[in-house]
Amino acid sequence: MSSLELAFTQEYQRALLKLTPVQQDQVNRAILKLQKGLDAPRLHKLESLPFHAFGVNQNALRIICKREQGLLIILHVGAHDEAYRWASRHIVKQIGRYVRLIRTTTEIAPQIAVPNAAVKEPLGLLASVPDKTFRHFHLALPVVEILRKVADETALIELLACFQPPLAAALLGLYTDPEDLGQIVRDFETARQAEEAAKTVSLRDALQAPVNSAAFWLAPTDSALLEQVLSRPLEAWRVFLHPSQKRLVTMHARGAYKVTGGPGTGKSIVALHRTRYLLEKVFCGQPGKVLLTTFSRVLAGELRRSLELLCIDQPGLLDRIEVKTVTRVAQDVLSEGGLASSFLGDDVIDACWQEAMRLEGLGRGEVFYRAEREHVVARSGAWTGTQYLRAPRHGRGSRLDRVARRKIWRVIEAFEQALAARGGGDGARLARTATGLVTSGEVTSPYLAVVCDEHQDVSASDLRLMAALTRDTTTGQTRPNSLFLVGDRYQSLYRSPVVLSRCGIAIRGRSCILRRNYRTTEGIRRAAIDVVRGVRFDEEEEGSENSSAVLDNYTSLRGGPPPTRQRFDSPEEEADWIAEQSRSDAGWPLLVLTRTNRWRDALYDRLRARGVAPKRLDAHESLTSEDRVVLCSLHRSKGLEAPRVIIAGMQFIPRPWHGHGDPGDKLIWERQERCLLYVGMTRARDWCALTRVGAAT
Repeated sequence: MSSLELAFTQEYQRALLKLTPVQQDQVNRAILKLQKGLDAPRLHKLESLPFHAFGVNQNALRIICKREQGLLIILHVGAHDEAYRWASRHIVKQIGRYVRLIRTTTEIAPQIAVPNAAVKEPLGLLASVPDKTFRHFHLALPVVEILRKVADETALIELLACFQPPLAAALLGLYTDPEDLGQIVRDFETARQAEEAAKTVSLRDALQAPVNSAAFWLAPTDSALLEQVLSRPLEAWRVFLHPSQKRLVTMHARGAYKVTGGPGTGKSIVALHRTRYLLEKVFCGQPGKVLLTTFSRVLAGELRRSLELLCIDQPGLLDRIEVKTVTRVAQDVLSEGGLASSFLGDDVIDACWQEAMRLEGLGRGEVFYRAEREHVVARSGAWTGTQYLRAPRHGRGSRLDRVARRKIWRVIEAFEQALAARGGGDGARLARTATGLVTSGEVTSPYLAVVCDEHQDVSASDLRLMAALTRDTTTGQTRPNSLFLVGDRYQSLYRSPVVLSRCGIAIRGRSCILRRNYRTTEGIRRAAIDVVRGVRFDEEEEGSENSSAVLDNYTSLRGGPPPTRQRFDSPEEEADWIAEQSRSDAGWPLLVLTRTNRWRDALYDRLRARGVAPKRLDAHESLTSEDRVVLCSLHRSKGLEAPRVIIAGMQFIPRPWHGHGDPGDKLIWERQERCLLYVGMTRARDWCALTRVGAAT
């Protein structure tokens, strides 16, 4: 057999993740043998089905695929009988340049009664398309009304298969990529004038079209590169892009650009691809580097590993990409400018506050002054006494006259002096000082562009540093294509989100909301949305949609039930139930999250006593393909995902506010507790459970 070109589907990816690490390795080796044209495994045509198959591990596993000449699309993997049943229920359909894997039979799921909830008719996929758009394709109104009522993607594809290929492709484009109407109309007219030339598009050529990038991925033809890709955990591929995501990756931005969206919408994937695209296409041949940054070392490490895989075919690009936290960037700038750059530890910070609090004269505690510095001084950039007197105190909950502010400033100023005396600072001080060096021209920005992931947890001082690093020194404006921010206010766990315009970042008319959830099932998504619905933020971005718009029309592509809720009388009963779930083969890893490290550690001991060997994921560890049961805190779960997630010890969520500081701090605390549960629930792909010990509240 000669060498084959391979393509992979998201469906195959999900099926592979349900196998054990040993089975995954066997599957990968079988695929490599087939791609290289070796004698084994044997690829054969399935009787009466439009698919081929080949065996893995002495026929215990079967891989289902579709073959067209030298192209092989890997569709599914599973046990022998299950794999053939899957093949009998699916088909690959091509309409012009659109390719979709659709299910031909549907299993009716049991209906879940929702008390006191109005039953709504499903909204048609093309219901929001206006009449004037349909007129581009010369459709009669009765046909338009029928199209608007189709609420299922499979049904839409089946219906469009009855249309002429140019028209079918155009109408499918209105569903998958409605923002690109101009290109859809041009393609339609071109195909019509060429007498239905869309019929001649080969399957391979169609798979290369951006409209299919969310579901299909063409693998490297080089066997060595393919082997490297398959040797990594498949969930780290990060290669599938929906057309709406692809447009963000390849667009031209006249200044700073912001992308937001709910969990699972692919914001981080867009950031990774945007980073590569900037070097390959926008700044090709220009000296300098692109910075990919975020707020924590753990997330920076995850981004680095994903980027290495994304650039596996062009490893030289990695030499021109820096992946580090914003604090590390500030330290590098300070070192370049010859200034102290030490990031002081918590014990030193505590000592500085104790020293500054000797000047306290209002009867306020240290917690109040820490919060005032972060939520008022840093957010407003009010680092002098005069600036602080005029700084707004949005959301603080108490009024302060000028006399009180002067007394407060005296303590904050003493703290800043204590930091300076120790030769460094915290993140806010380092970023502020570094910004001054770049703004004054003492240090030149080494970056062609900055891409920031999870910007909702980046401080105002850090954002001002990014603005300085990407500012045109001639015009004072952000350089084109130089600043790209992705994040979601509802996932802010560590900071109160800030208004970008007050940090020197103008995004008016340059922002986008991603609304398709590719990770979480619909039942889990709805439950998670209920947790944060009604959450309000102190300030909204000027010239941008308000935060609640992120929740509007935010939908999952897969159906599924709501989270399972369990209550137990004792921690031992909870551990028994979790141990039972850990023995299921419903997908690995099983991710168990807790609100506190103490409950995590106690649960770790209980599970080990029951014969379960969980991995305790600490601050700087990452998931591997061998992990089966993983325990970590809700805070540590940021950036993770798993087929199954259990949030244990729900009696600790939300944790009560400690009661110190300003009344506004209580609101921030309660908001972050809700956001924390929202983040934890949306780590789950297929199944989520919430367990509680003790009486229900």
